[in-house]
Amino acid sequence: MISKSKLQFLLFIVIFFSFKTKAQPFVDIIAYNNQNFFSNYKDSSNNPVFIQDNFLNLFVPVKFGKGHVFLFRVNSEKLVLNRSATMNSSYQLYSLSAPIGLQLTSKNLKWKYTGIFIAKINSDFKDDLSKDMQYGGIGLVTRVINENCQIRFGLYYNKEFFGDFFMPLGGIDLKINNKWQMYGTLPSNFRIEYNLYKSWNTGAGFRSFLRSFRLNNNYNNDFIWIRENQFKIYLEGSIYKNLFMSVDIFRSIAYRMPRNDYYSVRSNQIEKTGLDVFAPFKDNFGFTVGFSFRVMTKKAERKEENQ
Repeated sequence: MISKSKLQFLLFIVIFFSFKTKAQPFVDIIAYNNQNFFSNYKDSSNNPVFIQDNFLNLFVPVKFGKGHVFLFRVNSEKLVLNRSATMNSSYQLYSLSAPIGLQLTSKNLKWKYTGIFIAKINSDFKDDLSKDMQYGGIGLVTRVINENCQIRFGLYYNKEFFGDFFMPLGGIDLKINNKWQMYGTLPSNFRIEYNLYKSWNTGAGFRSFLRSFRLNNNYNNDFIWIRENQFKIYLEGSIYKNLFMSVDIFRSIAYRMPRNDYYSVRSNQIEKTGLDVFAPFKDNFGFTVGFSFRVMTKKAERKEENQ
């Protein structure tokens, strides 16, 4: 059992630090996103399902030397799943993670090397949190081609409840001209973006997000394996100085969160079925609203001043 003092320390870390691997011409010191998804279950009941996902991230980078950065990030998530039926049912899942890492830059400024260690708790937070720990990390190598283009490749690893999860990473940040750019790291995220005016941008993007959560002893310590893929269109920009707002409409693709048998997962992954809140549901549309306190880089600031 994690002691109260250790849990308070973890919550302190969650409140004060964060990290972001996606290269971009700005830094979000604090960001909040509220995602809403509406659909129906695939079973004969056709019951409505509503999923609300809240994300709060905080970020403090510390520069040192010539182009090096000490990285702190913490991600927090609260997911609420509701099934409307004769007897309504709902469930809440939580995630706290505290990545910490370094980004080192070569003397000729052409290469960047990023390494991050990630400690995470994913569960319903209803019993022994020591069973909920996950550990992983990210390794990335970035090649700076010029000021308008850089490419990266690497590997993501996490000790999920269903086993060891490895994911190769590859990405590009490309400024096509003063209006168009594309950036992201696949398979997790990618965007094609058009600048409307000053800080206001619109575009289309892809997002893929996989994670697992342990349920408490009353649910046999089973785990929820969330597989989430989205295509989206979005609009974002400054509403007052450094306060930015974003809105997107997305279409889910093979969005699932099945309940799996924890004790049988290594020999035979048993997916439990039935008329419960974690039963399969249909893909549909959803929307996200976000707010952030954003600090633009000098390069981005010069771009806005010239428009």
